[in-house]
Amino acid sequence: MNNAELYQGNNSLQKRDAIECLEEFADKIKWKKIGDRIIDVGCGDGSVTVNLLREYVPENFEKLLGCDVSEKMVAFANRHHRDERTDFSILDIERKLPKDMRNAFDHVFSFYTLHWIKDQELAFENIFDLLTLGGECLLTFLGHNPVFDVYRILARSNKWSSWLRGVDRFISPYHDSQEPEKEIRKIMNKIGFRDITVKCQEKIFVYDSPEAVKKAVQAVNPFPMPKNVFDEFMMDYVEVLRDMKLIDEENNNKPACVRTNYKLIVVYGSK
Repeated sequence: MNNAELYQGNNSLQKRDAIECLEEFADKIKWKKIGDRIIDVGCGDGSVTVNLLREYVPENFEKLLGCDVSEKMVAFANRHHRDERTDFSILDIERKLPKDMRNAFDHVFSFYTLHWIKDQELAFENIFDLLTLGGECLLTFLGHNPVFDVYRILARSNKWSSWLRGVDRFISPYHDSQEPEKEIRKIMNKIGFRDITVKCQEKIFVYDSPEAVKKAVQAVNPFPMPKNVFDEFMMDYVEVLRDMKLIDEENNNKPACVRTNYKLIVVYGSK
């Protein structure tokens, strides 16, 4: 998950869902007349921060900060997207916040990051502490997704168990949850969020080929593997997708495509 160039070219699903979320909540977000301070948690290569999120930010904002746990992602984002009001820095939302970041932002955004976090309560506490009084957050992250089932299936095989050791560390805390909305709302109420909205949305995304799936999986693959091993891993990965009936095979000159039905959790809250 440190290859910024690969991620930048293979995150169309993440970008689509970020746009749809921003569109849905555009009228609810309370921008100031001037001087908004904004942070994007889990900014990756920075392209969503500057090319999508910034389109919804008023022109008179004061600061836009993208943060990510990956040093390589942050370095790439600074090289390609930094300007006089936009910057990128390292932050682990699952660790203690730096003092200068507490109560420092009017808006916290995060797209496709929180499903990597095991300590959900700490992550939400940190998001709350990032906010100024009256500030607000808008977050999207995965609930149930077939990719997690594929990881589990392969992790149970003798062939891949050593490579996928600790697989549950990389599965959304809400993958198996029947009522993720209640779990998240309970956490947010405990912390002190107000005006809470939690939605679990049914989503579909169609990859136009198994090769497109391979690139998308490689872009976010959390398991370090040499290329020759990863290539073989992806062959088995596609076979599991086929067993799960997620691949529409070629017919009548129509190429094979891969359907992904998943659940996206969308969260809004204010301080």
